[in-house]
Parts: sequence; C-alpha cells; structure tokens
Amino acid sequence: MDRKQRLIFTLGEILGASDTVGGEVLEMTPDNFRQCLARARRDLYSFMNNQCGLVNKNNPCRCPKKTKGFIEQGHVDPHHLWFVPQHVERVREVAAETVRKIEDVVERQYAAIYRDHPFLQPSGQVNWFRRMLENQEVRAALHLS
Repeated sequence: MDRKQRLIFTLGEILGASDTVGGEVLEMTPDNFRQCLARARRDLYSFMNNQCGLVNKNNPCRCPKKTKGFIEQGHVDPHHLWFVPQHVERVREVAAETVRKIEDVVERQYAAIYRDHPFLQPSGQVNWFRRMLENQEVRAALHLS
C-alpha cells in the first residue's frame, strides 16, 4: 500500500474513524474516503493472504527484518510466528480511545464554527430560530420530530 492507503486504512480500519471524520481529516468527501478505504482493505488483505506467513501459515514470511523487530519487541511469538494476543487486544483498546479523542476534536471544531457564526440582530433572531426549528433536518437532529 502507498502512504495514502496506509493512512486511510489506519484511520478507518484500525482506529475506527467514521467516513465523515476520516474524510474531514484527509480533506476528502466521506464517499471518497469509503471508496479509498475499501481499496486499501482489498489491497492489504490480498497481499497479506497471498504473501505473509504471519497471516497464512502456508506462506513463507517475506519480511524477516520486520518480523525480527516484532519478535524483539514482543509483538510476535518467535516459536510460531503469530502475533501475540496481548498486543492485538491492546491495539483494540488504544484504537477505541484514539477514535474518541479524534471525534472530540472534530466535535469541538464544529462547535467553534457554530459559535463563530454571525447572528442576526436581536429582532431577527427569534424568527430565525423559529425557521430553524421548523426545518425537518434540524428537527430530526434535535430529535424533535
């Protein structure tokens, strides 16, 4: 995978970022993010299933330098060349927390945009709020429908 695919895969698959968050982070539409993520998954899974001995025991390991480093750091069992379960579970825990942090940042950015939005003079605000509350999308977002 190229750098962009690795980044999209990490955001979408490993960290679990939504297409909206991933698209915003990478400055692309959510649809484009989903398509790129699907391609990255397909390319990675194809490579791993056809090349990597850590994923499929029938494949010889094609990256001894990487595997050596993973073994030294305790990520791969040297006797079976499989990822150590403790590290897989830890990645899941870290990923969920990281996604929450990313979503919090995005939500704070959204709130800042709305706080900085200019409002009408007080005489026009009441009518503006009434029109907003009549909007079906706003009502649905506020669970008023």
